[in-house]
Amino acid sequence: MSGSALELPSSALEDWRYVDCRPLAASPASQATVLPGRPCAADAFPEPSDATHRWALAGERRAVQPDCGQLLLEDRGGCWALLVELAPRQRLRLCVRRHPAAGRSASWLHCRLAAGSCLEIRDEHEQPLGVHLAAWSVELASDATCALGVVQRGGLLQRQRLDAQLLAPGAEARVVRLAALDGARQAHLLARVTHAVGPTRSRQLAKAVLADAARSSFDGLIRVLPGADGSDALQRDHHLLLSPQARADSRPQLDVRADEVQAAHGATIGRLDAEEQLYLRQRGLPVAEAERLLVAAFLAEAEEALP
Repeated sequence: MSGSALELPSSALEDWRYVDCRPLAASPASQATVLPGRPCAADAFPEPSDATHRWALAGERRAVQPDCGQLLLEDRGGCWALLVELAPRQRLRLCVRRHPAAGRSASWLHCRLAAGSCLEIRDEHEQPLGVHLAAWSVELASDATCALGVVQRGGLLQRQRLDAQLLAPGAEARVVRLAALDGARQAHLLARVTHAVGPTRSRQLAKAVLADAARSSFDGLIRVLPGADGSDALQRDHHLLLSPQARADSRPQLDVRADEVQAAHGATIGRLDAEEQLYLRQRGLPVAEAERLLVAAFLAEAEEALP
């Protein structure tokens, strides 16, 4: 596809406002990902709302109904879309390993969870990537639960978009993001969680450590629709900067249109505490070791919460 056919997004678009979009002009990746399941049409997926969705649908499209409790997916690049459907009360652990791929790649995993089903997802980047756009979308029926853990190491451009729809009482979604970036890498997370009814529950925790000239952003929105009384939502985002050249952007948002709800959000962007560093150095630790321990303590909550 040419750049004009792809309609390259820019930071002028609201959902891309914190992204350095220049690497998107890279050539498409030549590698291909092997997908499980059967071929399916583009209309099996929701209406695309992002460039990532459109680019992914332009590649291979497949659907799978797992018949076991675990599924491993090796993402080697290219454009692809996979529909995952869980039966009532089915439990599935899904591991996605992202491998480095030269050029531009886009993927979309759309998951439909039937009543009482449980999905645990670990999405991890084995090494820093080139230009990689990834989308997750989840539809949860009554008493269904989804836990998504994302580990980002960045690249020329890495952006992941999450859309979670809590459609029936008892549905629960948990999202954990852990990012560690250095050099000039960038990694971004855009999350949209919708409480369509109540009672439903969602939790989001994002932590990122940035060194050198790395760049990261978190853009999160919780929507509580009219009539979704009893919803319980929490969103937290924390960035730790290890260099004056590092950049972090955070945009936590609430759109609450129901009365009887619990909803909160918070964000911090800061540096290592000088007093904590001094405390460790006074006890004989070298500067680098003291910094390593403080970074590990900062990330520990997210690491423990990962699926």
